[in-house]
Amino acid sequence: MKSKTTAGIFALVFGGLGVHRFYLGQKGLGILYLLFVWTFIPTIIAMIDGIVFLTQDEDKFNRKYNTEYWAMQQQQQQQQHHYHHYRQPPPQYNYADTPNNPPPRPAYAEEAATPKKDPFQISADRKYADYDFTGAIQDYRRSLNVDPRQADVHFKLACLYSIHEDTDTSLYHLSQALEHGYFDFDEMEKHDHLAYLRSTPEFLAFKSNGYRIPASTPESAEPESAQPADTLELSDDLITRIERLAKLKEDGILSEDAFKREKAKILRS
Repeated sequence: MKSKTTAGIFALVFGGLGVHRFYLGQKGLGILYLLFVWTFIPTIIAMIDGIVFLTQDEDKFNRKYNTEYWAMQQQQQQQQHHYHHYRQPPPQYNYADTPNNPPPRPAYAEEAATPKKDPFQISADRKYADYDFTGAIQDYRRSLNVDPRQADVHFKLACLYSIHEDTDTSLYHLSQALEHGYFDFDEMEKHDHLAYLRSTPEFLAFKSNGYRIPASTPESAEPESAQPADTLELSDDLITRIERLAKLKEDGILSEDAFKREKAKILRS
């Protein structure tokens, strides 16, 4: 790498011979200085060159005579700037100074705070989208067994029962949706699947009563059609036959699988 101090000294001492120009790699100028050395003009010019070199800014000298070195320096400076700009340490929060402004929660905390749908609701949404309305009703009801306060599930059940033209059950779930925080009245008035319910006098009475089921209709009791048929009315004969099967299983005559198959046949009969 060329030094501006060395170039300046060469220019002041041997400037008439163009030594400083040869040092700086300017061979053409160096030869020109030699050709006219007898005129003393190169000596005068070299003295000026020497003063300029010695007083010149280091960066300016390198940019002109040490081009590769100067370009490398610029690249390193840009890399350092990029590193410091994009690698800033995370801000430190002082809880004592900002008691009412706590730091933002990390992304995983936001994700954990967001309630997730249970598998029954996910399955019901899929069936609803596939027009399997009966299957969707069953899964939504199972979802309500997990959490009966799901306003959106009640609203979807109201839509589904409206499709089945079950006014009482649809109205019940609509009232439950409102009770648990569903307040999108515009959607209630425009949803296509509630078209049947909106056409009934029961809905008009419900709406005129401030979106509450009138006192003449028991609001707290869920209609029988909305209740899951998880239990069967068993006759004495069916109970006796099932008890016999259970006795055969206890005696080791029937396996568990055989017992279940025979029991299912009895219940279907």
